[in-house]
Amino acid sequence: MSKHVLITGATKGIGRACVDIFAQNNWRITAIARTADDLAALEAALPGASVITLAADLSTEAGVAAVPVLAYDAIILNAATFAPGQLLTGTPDAFTDLWALNVKGNHLMARRLLPALLAARQGHLLVVGSLGTDYWPAHLTAYVATKYALRGLFLGWQAELADTGIHTTLIAPGATLTASWEKEEPPADILPADYVAAAIFRAIQDQQTGRMVVT
Repeated sequence: MSKHVLITGATKGIGRACVDIFAQNNWRITAIARTADDLAALEAALPGASVITLAADLSTEAGVAAVPVLAYDAIILNAATFAPGQLLTGTPDAFTDLWALNVKGNHLMARRLLPALLAARQGHLLVVGSLGTDYWPAHLTAYVATKYALRGLFLGWQAELADTGIHTTLIAPGATLTASWEKEEPPADILPADYVAAAIFRAIQDQQTGRMVVT
């Protein structure tokens, strides 16, 4: 039987590119995103692939509770909200708005899904972080603070999953071209989403662990 990967934030950017590369390599895919229309378009674009879609808002406890619990071969926690903003100024409060998905949603997803992998003593947890946690862009401090919190969660998961048979990887890409950049001028050296997705696929295929910077 082909391997099974769960991908959050699966209809845009890095998540969408991950769906493509895992489908090309004959993985079964559970694709999660907030918008049903986007998920329907994803299914239509991959008619021969084994893709199960679920519309769920992972910034809510109800959305997390809707995610099926299985002993996935790989879980890619990619879903995140991006917005410019600072910690000390700005209305609304960007950090509070971003926290619900970028940190709490991923925390709750790990609590829901990891016990099944622990029981099976197999699988791979891959978390999509940000290289921004290394240099803190001045106009993105609220966003980067949530990604730094996610990096802390990853370190905790890595410690708790040591010697369990579950591999853990934190991917830290540089700025990546996604829909999040629609209202900003992207830098000249911005990464293509499929380039980051290829690094994610290699990390899972080769069972690479730890923090991996992608530039």
